[in-house]
Amino acid sequence: MSSPDEQLASLFSVKQVILPISSLSAMYLAYGFYIVLFGTCVYLMRSRQKAENLNPNQYLSSITLLFALATIFVVSYTIASVRDTIYWFEALRTGNYKPLISYLTQNTAKTVVYTIKHLVSILLNIVADIILIHRCFLIWSRSKRVAVPLIILSAVINALGLICTILMIVGISDTHKRSNHALYSAGNTSSVAYTISSVITNFAITLLTAGRIWWIHRQLQVRARGVYASDTIVQSISRIILESGIIYPVTSIANLILANASPTSELPPFDFWPLVSLSAGIAPTLIMVRAGFGKNIENLQDMVSDIHFASRQGSKPVYSIRHLGMSVDELDGGSDRQSSIQKNEAFV
Repeated sequence: MSSPDEQLASLFSVKQVILPISSLSAMYLAYGFYIVLFGTCVYLMRSRQKAENLNPNQYLSSITLLFALATIFVVSYTIASVRDTIYWFEALRTGNYKPLISYLTQNTAKTVVYTIKHLVSILLNIVADIILIHRCFLIWSRSKRVAVPLIILSAVINALGLICTILMIVGISDTHKRSNHALYSAGNTSSVAYTISSVITNFAITLLTAGRIWWIHRQLQVRARGVYASDTIVQSISRIILESGIIYPVTSIANLILANASPTSELPPFDFWPLVSLSAGIAPTLIMVRAGFGKNIENLQDMVSDIHFASRQGSKPVYSIRHLGMSVDELDGGSDRQSSIQKNEAFV
């Protein structure tokens, strides 16, 4: 039976060197994009607040919290990767594997960094869910029948993720204990169920939001005489929500495939997990930026971003599409009844 030193020596390969470099490069590329995205979002929100006397502080606070958590994640992941690389390199250079074994089996600093990056990843997902569910709640005319099930589902799923994280943290704190091995294995296995459930929930929220916008548009066309809304604008809004909203599900699925497709003994080309964590913050921010930066939602000279309502007798008021919490009443041609649009100041 081979000794621990021989087992570690067999793990040294070119991929062991390339993995942290490729993983950090991919993470920094995504984070660099996120920095630009966040700065643009803040600028647009502040500009809108001054120009239109709106109060986007609630969304701005949420987006800022997401960015702060993402920054903490990037820093902690970088520290963990650099420390891992240093210990592996020193073991290879000196041929002394004892410091590496001690680091891998029981190291307080490693456990602290591991705890931070995994807990922050869960918090990113929780805050992103809050933003997406709140927006869906507003678009569905503040319907509790829509919001409550989503809130309960999100709470249960994120509680599962938190439990999985705690099990893995306890497991790696001291790998000399066999019980800790079992805890880590249980947490790691359960995390797959957490990821799949989170993907399904996130995608469901996205479909509910985009579907509600389509339904409102259809109701206006079917039930309102002399009232129309631009198909192009509504389709653009739905496309923005769908395209930006599926970023997290797609990256999560890609991470699962990459992590489970490779044999246990082989390292993947890079760690996809940082991109999953960052996408939880990028997705809701990207929706707000695209909505505010002229993707047929805000006026930018040649782009009209409002749904225009016009009757046969004349023009009806024009409402900005950011106020998407609509309740459509049945309209008659000669009646005074018309669409009531709840101005919730929801930035889509």
